[in-house]
Amino acid sequence: MTEGQGATSPATNSFALSATLIERDALRQTPAGVPLLRGCLEHFSQQIENGAPREVRFETDFVLLGDLARLLAQAPLGTSLIAQGFMAARSAKSRQGVMHITSIEFVTSGS
Repeated sequence: MTEGQGATSPATNSFALSATLIERDALRQTPAGVPLLRGCLEHFSQQIENGAPREVRFETDFVLLGDLARLLAQAPLGTSLIAQGFMAARSAKSRQGVMHITSIEFVTSGS
């Protein structure tokens, strides 16, 4: 993106990830009383990069708010899912990316 381009066209920040729930904190609430869940997802796939297969494996932290936070708080570790959302900085002091999940689809072994 060139400088100033964001002012004339909306920036894209959309993320979809098939993953496994590997860590989950206790469900808590924001000061406004909204359910909040933090945790970590693990992704593993094979992608094509520059015409060659590449094994991709990584972990990403997530933040989830509202009713979906309550739902994922009840899912056992090891649950497979497809998470959609956007990436944002962890905090005002940390620019490390964190996935903010806006929708979840649970994947069963038959899917």
